[in-house]
Amino acid sequence: MYKARILSVDDEVSVRQVITEFLKNKGYFSRSVANARSAILELRRRPYDLIIIDILMPGEDGIWLLKRVRREFPDLAAIMLTAVGTIQMAIDCLKAGAYDYLIKPINFEELELSIEKALEKRQLELKVKEYQAHLEEMVDERTAQLRKAHQLLKKSQLEIIHRLSMAAEFKDIETGAHIKRVSEYSAAIAKNLGMSPHEVELILYASPMHDIGKIGIPDHILLKKGKLTHKEWEIMKKHTIIGAQILSNSDFELLEVAKVIALTHHERYDGKGYPQGLKGEDIPIEGRIVSLADAFDALTSKRPYKPAFSIEKSISIIKEERGKQFDPNIVDTFLAIKEEILSIRENIKRPIIQTKLAKIL
Repeated sequence: MYKARILSVDDEVSVRQVITEFLKNKGYFSRSVANARSAILELRRRPYDLIIIDILMPGEDGIWLLKRVRREFPDLAAIMLTAVGTIQMAIDCLKAGAYDYLIKPINFEELELSIEKALEKRQLELKVKEYQAHLEEMVDERTAQLRKAHQLLKKSQLEIIHRLSMAAEFKDIETGAHIKRVSEYSAAIAKNLGMSPHEVELILYASPMHDIGKIGIPDHILLKKGKLTHKEWEIMKKHTIIGAQILSNSDFELLEVAKVIALTHHERYDGKGYPQGLKGEDIPIEGRIVSLADAFDALTSKRPYKPAFSIEKSISIIKEERGKQFDPNIVDTFLAIKEEILSIRENIKRPIIQTKLAKIL
């Protein structure tokens, strides 16, 4: 059975001896010292559960020691003793953190009861601290689990978005890789433009849906090899409006941003784009970013109507269209992170649908 450890501090030898003997007879482990400095040293040497402090001592008094104990050993219970007591002194002791305040000569029944109650209170406080620490540990663990689950959810959402977006052009085996590249290009540009992490994340998740309106375009136009007629081109341009209609009237911020991108990613900085002919910064920043990202990927990829252009030629075209098709600031940012863009292109090269079909076949 655990024996509580009690230290008594009194400058009178006889008082220390009497208290120590009494505590040992009651089954406690007990030691005593003559002054406040010796008490601090003893407390640092070995652990104690409770300290009994005489208030009036030479040098540092009991109040000084009590305050020091509460700072350095906050879990230690304290009982104060004094031969000259006042109400104000009692109040000061209790405010400083003492459990009880007793008047000499010592009433040992009173002292025993006070010790028992102080130790019980200490045990309860320690259990509360232990419980709080356990709760904090559980909260930290749960927070980590929620963070992991949130990241997994985001990853799965992006996967779903990619796959739904691919449905718009399912017959084009390049579409899956195109969607992922445009998404990553757009996020990289947004980040380096100084947009907030939340805004960058929205663009990362929303940009894959930029061409979702193509689901409403007939295949004979969408997959035509060669130049579209004027009539076919007018139908093709409607994919921006169709996409915006599909994504409109949502309560989710992500889909609202996706709607803006679907509607405006073919607007031109010089006002000659479609469907609304918006100009300059009247075009939402998300649309301006995805416009360049989409164009770069289209230039460097094979399409039914064109071969893939080289990186050098594609970048040259982007430069030529600075201030015309594209926002100059976005072009400059794109060029500044060219190596990052090319790394994304290299890492997302193989078409997703083609990869899946290869596994099946």
